[in-house]
Amino acid sequence: MISQVAHDGTVKAVDLLVSEWQLDTSTEQLQMAMTHLARATDRILSDQPITQGLDEDILAEIISDDDFPVIQATNRQILGGFGIEQAPDAENTFFLSNLFSLYCAK
Repeated sequence: MISQVAHDGTVKAVDLLVSEWQLDTSTEQLQMAMTHLARATDRILSDQPITQGLDEDILAEIISDDDFPVIQATNRQILGGFGIEQAPDAENTFFLSNLFSLYCAK
């Protein structure tokens, strides 16, 4: 079960990713990323975020990619759809990782 806020924000995120990146909503990768996003949103909003983020070397690889500014900007837009200005660092590393994977697969 997810909250209404998580549901509504996830719908906005999917709409954004489909319109901006032309992603196919039937892909397992997008569905898994959106499931994670919804669950993480509920953790954040209930003040119970995860504390262990993505491996630092993997995150560094993502951040060093030439297209990272696009990933980061999209992440901010998506979080805004949930009413989250700044996600906790550990949660945000996985948001960025999921978006990076989706971006590379498009």
